[in-house]
Amino acid sequence: MMLENKVVLVTGGSSGIGAEIARQFRALGNDVVICGRNAEKLAAAAAKLDAHPIRCDVANVDECRQMLDEIDMQFGRLDILVNCAGIMLMYDFHAQADTPDRLQREIEINAIAPLRLTHMALPHMLEGWEPAIVFVSSGLAYIPFPATPVYSGTKALIHHSSMALRHQLEGYGVKVFELLPPVTDTPLAEGMDTGSFKKTPPADVVAELISAMRKDRFEIAAGASKQLRLMSRIAPAFLFRQMVKQFGGGNR
Repeated sequence: MMLENKVVLVTGGSSGIGAEIARQFRALGNDVVICGRNAEKLAAAAAKLDAHPIRCDVANVDECRQMLDEIDMQFGRLDILVNCAGIMLMYDFHAQADTPDRLQREIEINAIAPLRLTHMALPHMLEGWEPAIVFVSSGLAYIPFPATPVYSGTKALIHHSSMALRHQLEGYGVKVFELLPPVTDTPLAEGMDTGSFKKTPPADVVAELISAMRKDRFEIAAGASKQLRLMSRIAPAFLFRQMVKQFGGGNR
């Protein structure tokens, strides 16, 4: 698909992979909107990226509706929605008293919010030019990381939802892509012990996304996620044991 002269919305676009997606889409000559919860951080990122900031908590339905209306008023359409906002919490599911609060927060932000925003955005996108949805999941959609029991589950949910929606929305002319990054050098992975694995630069991950979207390659396992995908199909139990051996339980 063509990736120039589009109106692009990137959730979680003020840092990490989201900011890099915004940067590379902007460099292609697109109008880029980024959203996030922290207004000050968002404004700083928008100035650096030459993007349009809209403060929005994607878990808040009213704020999402207001954001989409603002995009309509300013640009008249929305061509590409990139669902990148997410959180990753590492914890001992049994030992920590706030586990119910943690799991509700992760599921709301990582799973419910992107699917709900996609549903809300579709009427705005159907009149757009070659509309597309991008879900940013994770290589952990293929195999869970023991220290992130809920994060891993939400990414598996997004992986399956992406596959199903790709089929459902094809008839409406909407393309559905999924980016599955490896452990990436972003604030989300700050402090994570990755053992012998090196964190991948965000620029490399997003370059793979851009290249794949141009070729209409819809499931984009970037970097080391390619190996996770292959091994999860060949020897999933072995791969999980290796994850435990390499990273441990990660209890915090």
